[in-house]
Amino acid sequence: MDEYLALTEQEITAHLELMAATHEGEVRGTRDFEAAKVEPPPAQVPMANVQFGFNWVLLYWNAVEQGGKPSGYRVYRTDKRSAPVLVATVCDTEALLPDQPEKVKLYYYVTAFNGSGESVPSADVGLMLNEPDEDEAAAMPTVKFPEHEMPIRKELGAAMLTFVQKLGATTLGEDEDSVMRQVATEEYRQAVEKAARQGVGVSLCWHTLATWAEEGKERIGYFSRALDCLKAEREAATPAEPRAEWSSVQMEADCLFEIGRVHFYEDAPAAARDFLSQALPLAQRADALRVAANIEHEDRLEGRIAELLLQLPDE
Repeated sequence: MDEYLALTEQEITAHLELMAATHEGEVRGTRDFEAAKVEPPPAQVPMANVQFGFNWVLLYWNAVEQGGKPSGYRVYRTDKRSAPVLVATVCDTEALLPDQPEKVKLYYYVTAFNGSGESVPSADVGLMLNEPDEDEAAAMPTVKFPEHEMPIRKELGAAMLTFVQKLGATTLGEDEDSVMRQVATEEYRQAVEKAARQGVGVSLCWHTLATWAEEGKERIGYFSRALDCLKAEREAATPAEPRAEWSSVQMEADCLFEIGRVHFYEDAPAAARDFLSQALPLAQRADALRVAANIEHEDRLEGRIAELLLQLPDE
């Protein structure tokens, strides 16, 4: 009986404390239950990078590190004449968008979200797939291929979509299916080789393969193929318009940087210095072309190259 009365007294005391706190305009809670912390919405997503082909767009960006932890990302598309359309919701920091509208100016942007809300939009990326309307052409990147290349271009685009989708499916939880990854890579590599034999420019494809490759030697091989193709494409092309010239120089600098970075982390400082030293002036030239052509592109490639060069031992 005494125990029952003691417990009852404790319960009444706790109840009176809670009532008093409520009347004072705050609920302090009890020793057993603390108020849940509410995580803020994520900060703004950094500007997305883009690759695109016949009728597909691949967006990729850096993870949000400020604000609340994101549960995922949303990708929106707009023509700036009508309301934005949600085209993808993903957990990773990339989104592959097949079957996108052609011959029209479109803009894509990304937001991060969690249980507390959605971030403000990233800076948008504008592009047009295939030949645009004449009044839409100003200052926008376009993809316009010769008619005889269209069948192999479509085949190559489908192969890339399959490649990226399969690579995304190779990771289940924390385990990765390495065999599936090798199969997907080989299938796409064969499609790229086939397109190259038919005279189609595939520097971007080799660059994509290199970006997804994991082994250092494999990455160097693919980036080297991209450099060879870039050189051939540049020699065969008519004088490039400013955006195309910037894209070519930027990719060349990036390939050299990535090869140098592999050598850097594999403890080959002499080779790393050689490739990074070649990449630096190209990155500086690409940045000057970007400014002259009024292209919005946040890459910091020049800074990343310089950062690695400073970490190399003295010759």
